[in-house]
Amino acid sequence: IKTDTEEIQGESIESINDITISNLSFMYEDKAILKDISHKFEKNKSYAIVGPSGAGKTTLINLLLARENNYTGNIYYNGIEVREISLDSLYEISSFVEQNVFLFDDSIINNITMYSNVDEELLNEVIIKSGLTELIKEKGKDYSCGENGSNLSGGEKQRISIARALINKSQLLLLDEATSALDNETATFITNNLLEIDNTTKIMITHRLDEEILTKFDEIIVMKNGNIVEFGT
Repeated sequence: IKTDTEEIQGESIESINDITISNLSFMYEDKAILKDISHKFEKNKSYAIVGPSGAGKTTLINLLLARENNYTGNIYYNGIEVREISLDSLYEISSFVEQNVFLFDDSIINNITMYSNVDEELLNEVIIKSGLTELIKEKGKDYSCGENGSNLSGGEKQRISIARALINKSQLLLLDEATSALDNETATFITNNLLEIDNTTKIMITHRLDEEILTKFDEIIVMKNGNIVEFGT
């Protein structure tokens, strides 16, 4: 018998085998943002979500993260509806990188590690993969980011946010225009590194329609007006 506390917390999940959305719709202030969409995201595959502004891409990611629960249809993790899952357990095994990054008024290193003790080898690997090598060489790991990253450019803040996500070695990596403030060369370098990560399901919203990069995704999902209008390689 479940206690009240257990019912509130929901079912704990320790791994993500697949994510299935079924007949998913979402309204915001009487406007349909998502319209009866269905799709399956398979374990350890990489997905690019593309489409014009207002297509519903960010809303989809937010629903996958259970940031909203007033949708119709279903979102299943391993066959369990996300509304029945403990959010603590979901967030423990997933990482999300948004377009707008929040940083603490503290050092680069503390913003990456979030004050956790991190293996030095992993930290150095993450610094390289997120394109932070030159910044740290120039300013040092202890350089102050300033209030909400005021001492850094938009691209530098995004790279720190990506490094923060990679430190967790999450099973699910969600990125919403996470390289939008970067030049094409740096964005390509980082995206390639992300796609090479093993044992992680990667779902990335991107506006960069670079064929060289897109061919490396297992699947491209095209959204328009709240619908998935096309998907494939």
